[in-house]
Amino acid sequence: MDSSPGKVQRELDRRIEVIRTDEAADPSRRALSTGDLALYVGTTVLICVLGVLVMVL
Repeated sequence: MDSSPGKVQRELDRRIEVIRTDEAADPSRRALSTGDLALYVGTTVLICVLGVLVMVL
C-alpha cells in the first residue's frame, strides 16, 4: 500500500464515510443497554472469581 499522505487521507475519509452511512444504523453498533452491560460485567466478574478459586484450590 502506498503510504503517501494524500492517499492515506483519502482512504481514511472513505472509511469514515462508509461507517457514517452504512454502519451507523446497524443494530450491532448501538451502545449496550443497562441490562446487557450488567450481564456482561456480571459474567466477567463471575469468570474471574472462578479463575481465582481454581488457582487457590
